[in-house]
Amino acid sequence: MIRREIEEYLLGHFRMRPLMRATDFYKLIFQGVFGVGHIMGASARRWLDEESEGLNLNDGLEEPLQEGVAADSSMVRVNLRPFLRRGLDLAALYEAMVESEVEGSDEEFMEIWSVLKDLIDRGDIAVEREELQGLDKELREEGCRSHHHSQAYREAYKPAYRVVCQRALESYFDSTELA
Repeated sequence: MIRREIEEYLLGHFRMRPLMRATDFYKLIFQGVFGVGHIMGASARRWLDEESEGLNLNDGLEEPLQEGVAADSSMVRVNLRPFLRRGLDLAALYEAMVESEVEGSDEEFMEIWSVLKDLIDRGDIAVEREELQGLDKELREEGCRSHHHSQAYREAYKPAYRVVCQRALESYFDSTELA
């Protein structure tokens, strides 16, 4: 990946959600590299249905339908509120999720993580240093693993989405539905 593309994608997310903490960047990078695999299992469809049923569709009116979680936008978050407001098919979204299981690599994660740390060192992105250092230690000791969003992120942005490969999404939905 080209470093400048990685910087722009990280900075773009920070501009859109300035309350992001280090763990939220970690989750963003993890999703872009490893996709949705960590939540796929016997209950994934039920969780999608339950979460969708519990959403207030009047929240998040400014949310885009989809947003890239990888610098090249090959992996995207599909925000559920705009998805449901458009009347799009949850069964098709689930099938796109199934097709989106990818093999990410710790090396790719660490490359992007390093760019994030450079942006933080330059002062372009502000996060708590202690949290960042804790995540660095965890990465050294345990490798890459999934994380939840920070409490501050959940309260401010009420995230409700699913991560899918862009190509899988486009195989289930017409481009006019996704525009």
